[in-house]
This record gives sequence, structure tokens and C-alpha cells, in this order.
Amino acid sequence: MQIKLKLRSAKGVAASAVGKTLSTLIIAIRNTVDGGLRKINEVLATVKQGDKSAEANNTAEATTSVKK
Repeated sequence: MQIKLKLRSAKGVAASAVGKTLSTLIIAIRNTVDGGLRKINEVLATVKQGDKSAEANNTAEATTSVKK
């Protein structure tokens, strides 16, 4: 009887340790993904700003050529 109790207790401890480890890994993965997404958003913002600058230059050039 006591052996079964000890086995159940050991299984519970092992399950708890596995659960904590998985939770830690999930948090680490989420943080890594969030960091990557932030970098992607920064790059996209830079690209969008560059596109707006190019559009402004093209519009200015078109306006200048129409006035000539």
C-alpha cells in the first residue's frame, strides 16, 4: 500500500516538474517570437516611410515636368 502511495507521489512530482518546464519553454518561445515580430514591424515601418518619400519625390517631379 505504501509503495503505491510513493509511486503516485513520485508521478505527481514528475508531472509537476514537466508542467513547469513546459510553461517555461512556452514563455521563452513567446518572448522570442514577440521580439522577432517587433523587428519585422520596425523594418516594415522603415519601408513604408521610404515608400512615402519616393512617392513624394515622384509627385514633385511630375508636378515640375507638367509646369515646364
